[in-house]
Amino acid sequence: MGYELYRILSLAPKTNDEASRKEFKRILVDPGPDFVVCDEGHMLRNNGSRISKALNAIKTRRRVVLTGTPLQNNLVEYHCMANFIKNNLLGSLREFRNRFINPIQNGQCADSTSKDVRLMKKRAHVLHAMLAGCVQRKDYSVLAEFLPPKQEYVLAVRITPLQYKLYRHYLDHITTVGSMTANIRGRTGANLFKDFHALSHIWNHPWCLQLNWERKEKSRKSQEAAKSSDQMRWEGAAVAQSEVGENKGDQGFDSGSTEAPAVKGASDENKGWFRNLLTEADGKIMEHSGKMVLLFKILRLAAELEEKVLVFSQSLLSLDLIETFLQTSHSLAMPSLANASSFNKNVNYFRIDGSVGAELRKKWTDEFNNAPNSRCNLLLLSTKAGSLGINLVAASRVVIFDASWNPSYDVQSIYRVYRFGQVRPVFIYRFLAQGTMEEKIYDRQVTKQSLSNRVVDQQQIERHYTLHELTELYTFTPDLLHEPNSQKSRRSSSAVPKDIIITELLKSCKDQIVSFHEHDSLLDHKVEEELSESERKAAWAEYKAESATAANPLGLSQSEDNLDAKTDVQLVELLNKTRVTVTNAFLSLNNLRSHSLEEYMSQTRQQYPHLSEEEVRVKGQVWKTWDEKEQERRRAFCQDVLQHQRDLTCRIDTILKSRRTEGMQASMKTVNQPGQT
Repeated sequence: MGYELYRILSLAPKTNDEASRKEFKRILVDPGPDFVVCDEGHMLRNNGSRISKALNAIKTRRRVVLTGTPLQNNLVEYHCMANFIKNNLLGSLREFRNRFINPIQNGQCADSTSKDVRLMKKRAHVLHAMLAGCVQRKDYSVLAEFLPPKQEYVLAVRITPLQYKLYRHYLDHITTVGSMTANIRGRTGANLFKDFHALSHIWNHPWCLQLNWERKEKSRKSQEAAKSSDQMRWEGAAVAQSEVGENKGDQGFDSGSTEAPAVKGASDENKGWFRNLLTEADGKIMEHSGKMVLLFKILRLAAELEEKVLVFSQSLLSLDLIETFLQTSHSLAMPSLANASSFNKNVNYFRIDGSVGAELRKKWTDEFNNAPNSRCNLLLLSTKAGSLGINLVAASRVVIFDASWNPSYDVQSIYRVYRFGQVRPVFIYRFLAQGTMEEKIYDRQVTKQSLSNRVVDQQQIERHYTLHELTELYTFTPDLLHEPNSQKSRRSSSAVPKDIIITELLKSCKDQIVSFHEHDSLLDHKVEEELSESERKAAWAEYKAESATAANPLGLSQSEDNLDAKTDVQLVELLNKTRVTVTNAFLSLNNLRSHSLEEYMSQTRQQYPHLSEEEVRVKGQVWKTWDEKEQERRRAFCQDVLQHQRDLTCRIDTILKSRRTEGMQASMKTVNQPGQT
């Protein structure tokens, strides 16, 4: 059964019959089934989710979690799955965060210090070793020898002048952050995703902005019509009620008070911000998007090779626009495309998104996978709806039109094609709008995948994401075609491609492609960065020492028996030792002081004279934040040490008093023995 169904049945909230409720609980929770298998186990997400709480209530201890993406977002999800299988193996979430999450994340950035990198490698090794007894990892490399080769290319696509104008306008007038990273920190949560959504329309094709506006206007008018109908009913009710009596007139429905007048905020004013920058003709010009030009070039070349293509996009509006260009391609931008293949919907191509039912989805995928059906050579899919549960091995070319925030969606999209049953070499093309937020999100994907490889597969991956880039999502650095002063891409292209389509694109679409590289090259295992055997032993020793210190900051045994076994002199020495520990802890806290941002920036300028003022500010802020967090950690440590010292002092004082009392009683007993004078 599905996770949500299990949660509902295990709680049985809608069941009034107590006997049925108890039976559900007996079957599903206590004692529950004999064996529990959780497929797509990353759905557990975190210990606070409703699904995770429901599953952790199961009394059954024989549990298996299956997942192809053990690290969808972060190590917290990994801890949740491991904790479900073997409770408390990795400690509490707070302990896990301090011992593993923070060191591993701090050390996987391109500008991490050598100390952070060493600690990251050691903690990744310890975590991998701790889970070796309960984690069995099998990735696609196990199947590689049975499948044709796979090549995955990332194309940095140059944005067009219209895209640049719209993107720049949005940053300067809508987000109000412009290029000032200092103000970007406020654009988090809902604002960040709203901006990502709007900017994605621009980098896919500017006309998507207009399509999105039209869709919202249609929805708004429908809601207003519904409200108007409700308002008329309310007014009728108000008239009827007012006729009941004059004394109750104020209690009737007032058409002017049924809803508070809408306040026209910034979001309302900005809804049509782009309309003065776009014209009706722009919706028919494919060349306003380098992605569209490359896509249709790939479709033409694949048709000549008689190969089928999948196109994945997060945006339904982008799929709508692709369909529009497919229908008009024979007479507009690409007349030669019609000669190679015509594109009639549900004949030559299909589209699958969330609105397509299961029965129709199966029918279309069967038709697409039918080898003799050479007429159907294209399948358009929404990333979320088409990336799971579908076998599409008839295709050998995959275009990922836009990057997903969650890398698992893109990975799952690829494995619709690269799986058992595939007989052709597979080629994947990832489109990234160069210099935009999308490129930084791709870097974030690489970071997440690298994290997964380090922890789950114990691989050493080159570090690609700098701490500066983590605050750089809004930085806009496009490599413009005829602008010598524009910032050039920092990415270098890979060697000569092994794909004839990429080779042809590099010749015929030079204006649209800034650079390209193979995605897998960013995830190559660096053998030279592996830990030696002695370093692995040292990693375990450091981890155990830190764990012991965390459990007992004073490094002392808390057993009453051990203290009772010590002499008075040993107890006093122990007490003096704890006082030294407390003193050192407070000295350590006093030695680390937080300064103003200007002071941190001044120090940063001295260390990194080549950085721009904006980069200096970001590094200074990161440095300041780190010091503040370290201060909090040391302050908490001081409190723990002081509390332990107080407790120990009370216990030792109690023991010494007890011994003195016993000594005095023994002396009195000796003096008062009968027969002595």
